[in-house]
Amino acid sequence: MIPRTAIPISNEELFSLVFPTVRNGNEEIADFERNLAGYLGARKVFAVNAGRTALYLALQSLGLKPGESVIVPAYTCAIVFEVILRLGLKPTLVDVNPETYNINPALISDTITSKTKAIVVVHLFGRPSEMDQIMEIANNYGLFVVEDVAQALGAEYRGVKTGTFGEIAIFSFGPGKSLTSGEGGAIAVNDQKLIEKVIEVGNTLLKPRLAWRLHVAKNIVSMKFFSKALLYSFISGHLENELNKADREILSNCLKLLNNRTDVALHTTIMLTKMPTLSARMAQIQLKKIEELNNKRIKNAVILTRLLEPVSEYVQLPQLGPDKIRNTFTRFPAKMKKGSRESLIRRIKKKGIDIEKPYHHLSTFMRKYSKRRYICAESLCESLITIPNHPCLNSKDLEKVGITFTQSIHQQALDYAVHR
Repeated sequence: MIPRTAIPISNEELFSLVFPTVRNGNEEIADFERNLAGYLGARKVFAVNAGRTALYLALQSLGLKPGESVIVPAYTCAIVFEVILRLGLKPTLVDVNPETYNINPALISDTITSKTKAIVVVHLFGRPSEMDQIMEIANNYGLFVVEDVAQALGAEYRGVKTGTFGEIAIFSFGPGKSLTSGEGGAIAVNDQKLIEKVIEVGNTLLKPRLAWRLHVAKNIVSMKFFSKALLYSFISGHLENELNKADREILSNCLKLLNNRTDVALHTTIMLTKMPTLSARMAQIQLKKIEELNNKRIKNAVILTRLLEPVSEYVQLPQLGPDKIRNTFTRFPAKMKKGSRESLIRRIKKKGIDIEKPYHHLSTFMRKYSKRRYICAESLCESLITIPNHPCLNSKDLEKVGITFTQSIHQQALDYAVHR
């Protein structure tokens, strides 16, 4: 089975697990922070154990008060909502653009009140959001802009890297992100006044426990060996179950926090710790080849778009343009316009390709959170799939994905016509 996501792990990275350098661990982390800041053009970078930790600390550093509002796209990873709720803040959901799946700038102003203090801008699937319009709105209303670049390291808007527009930005280096360190995250600070505040909240972080360091090592080994199609088949079912379990736990936490259920324990979805040295070592090596990894994804996306053009009547494919953006295609999303998503997923998985329905649990959260409808976000929960697009794919893999996808859609359409 072709994995839904993978990143090549070199022998150098694998050996770093067994033969760590003799350098001081703090120095290795500091080196990675400096190099990432240099790559981005950011003032300062702070490394942490996970992207969700980075978001927690970023929002905490802004000094927002309980009950104040943070604008966030209605369609994104549910952990964003959980972090906001854990801090006692109120997420204000804004529907997304039906073409880009990012927050719709035209809808932001209508949601702003005296309680609104920040906008979390998520560059989803590697596609930059419309930063000109968003920054204009933020400046007009005096709002902080927090960029969520978990899926878009190296993406650009008008030649400027994502993560450098707002006051602060967060990154994630877990499996399936732009680069991986087994697990990991970072905060990029672009506002000089915020640097001291981030240092202050960062000093409260604990050192990562042994269990977390072993978890990181397990992820690295798994990505090295199980990213191959033959071996991936043995773990794909387990991976699916683990991801669904994680999504359910995050959703459960969000609902408990919404209902102020202080009498019920939350699932352990966020552990606020520093970045392990092993993660920094891995991320440092991966950062050196981030452009190579992203260029491979972009090249794959062009090929996939051509291969899937014959079924564009049935699925909405991602845009390759416009020229003002550099989409790194960390995911290749396709929205069903006709036919059953569940049926198509079953057909394609039977033929050895692991595709995903991202963030489908969000519809439950949106219904519980507000009576307001988020038409585009709700539609994506029911209709979006992501097709494998990662640097480990070769030309044969891409051909198989294209042929299998088109054949499966045509067969589904034929079956529907016959039964009708």
